[in-house]
Amino acid sequence: MQDTTFPDIETLTKLLENAMLRVMQTTAHMNAKFIRRLAPEESSGTPFYKAGSQDPLIVGSIGFTGEANGMVYLYMEMELAAQIAAGITGMTPAEMLHADNHDIVKDVVGEISNMTVGTFKNGICDLGFQCKVTLPTVLRGSQLQVETVSGAQRWTFAFEVMGRPLIADLFIQEDKG
Repeated sequence: MQDTTFPDIETLTKLLENAMLRVMQTTAHMNAKFIRRLAPEESSGTPFYKAGSQDPLIVGSIGFTGEANGMVYLYMEMELAAQIAAGITGMTPAEMLHADNHDIVKDVVGEISNMTVGTFKNGICDLGFQCKVTLPTVLRGSQLQVETVSGAQRWTFAFEVMGRPLIADLFIQEDKG
């Protein structure tokens, strides 16, 4: 790759914001609102709790590799995940919170993560940095925390969906090899 400048944080912010808003609107038929990009010092530790998220959380994570490498974690409360799943399946949020439907919620969070990061990745590719996404992973739990990856920049973005926080945590680095 020659004469291609790695995207700055303003460009990455716009790409992630557009991806999240588009996927939530077209897939879940819900409006997402971009609140802000957290300052780097706010991203250490557990930025999703600082943004008002409460346990239990469900986290969709998906990576991308190639000329740009990274990982995106989407954190949301179980109640929001159930609302999103209900919006997609036509079931009620209460039905989604029932233990029998936890796999449906997990699948929806995985798919929302996949679509969001896929759209974000496509924007990076359009800028000249070819990469591919990995398979999504979904975790549920309390007191979740991700450490900064060595060599990667970490940026955290606060969104709101249905009055609840949704946090996107981005780790990214250019493959200079």
